[in-house]
Amino acid sequence: MADCTEQVNRYHRITAVITAVQIRSWLAEIGKRLDTELEAVHRLAAVGDSIEPARYRITEPPAKRIANRLDKAKASLKRSVDQAAEIAEQAVLDPTHDDVRVHLQVLGEQVGRLAIAAPLEDDPEPEPRRRPWRRTAR
Repeated sequence: MADCTEQVNRYHRITAVITAVQIRSWLAEIGKRLDTELEAVHRLAAVGDSIEPARYRITEPPAKRIANRLDKAKASLKRSVDQAAEIAEQAVLDPTHDDVRVHLQVLGEQVGRLAIAAPLEDDPEPEPRRRPWRRTAR
């Protein structure tokens, strides 16, 4: 959760230094969506911590799924920050460059796929516990 918060804070710091008004306003709109995602991350982490605190190895299946979602959110947020940093660099060097607009579109699409509630692709359904098979004595 702390890593996700740091990524969103970095995004806002990057947005704050951009002087091109149009680019800054577009990044600010995307930043609002990141803030919404961060709120969902905080709520999800609180649920996971109530199931099983993350101090040690997580063993409960619901807590494992939540931990996987939080890891996925952290990676997605980092990609968004990296993309915003690239946009900021290009905006400083040449604010009218077309690549800035292309990167903004990519970032907008990327943030649209962040949703913490999205299903995990590689999250297998837990198998029901099986009872050991025992032969009956004859």
